[in-house]
Amino acid sequence: MNTLTERIRSAREEAGLSQADVAKALRISASAVNQWEQGLTKNMKLNNFFALANLLGQDPRWLATGKMLSRVQEPAVISPKSEYSTLTSEEKALLHYVRRLPVKLRKTLLKFIRGLGDAHISLTTPAAER
Repeated sequence: MNTLTERIRSAREEAGLSQADVAKALRISASAVNQWEQGLTKNMKLNNFFALANLLGQDPRWLATGKMLSRVQEPAVISPKSEYSTLTSEEKALLHYVRRLPVKLRKTLLKFIRGLGDAHISLTTPAAER
C-alpha cells in the first residue's frame, strides 16, 4: 500500500468497520471519512488522524508512512478477514472499545472475560459432564 488513502481504507476494512462506523466513532461526518479514503482531504486534523489510528488498532507511523517501527510491536488484533464480515454489531462495538484500550488493559480484560466464560460453563454444565 503506497498511499495514506489506501492504508486508511485497508485498515478500516480489516477492522470490519464501514465508513459510517468510523464517522460515528470519531464524531465526524461520513463524507469526511470518504474524503480521506478518496484523497480529497489536504490537511487532516491531527486529533482525527490519531483517533482513527487508535480506532483501527494501527500504529500512527504505519498509517502515515507505510513503514513499521524497528522495535517489535504486539499486533492490535489478529483475526482472519472473513471473520470480520460475520461479526454482529455488538461484537463490532466491543472490538471498537477494546481496541481503544492500552495493551496492558486489553490483556487484563481478556483474562477477566476468560474467567467469566469459565465461571459460566461451570455454573451451567452438570458436574458429571465437566
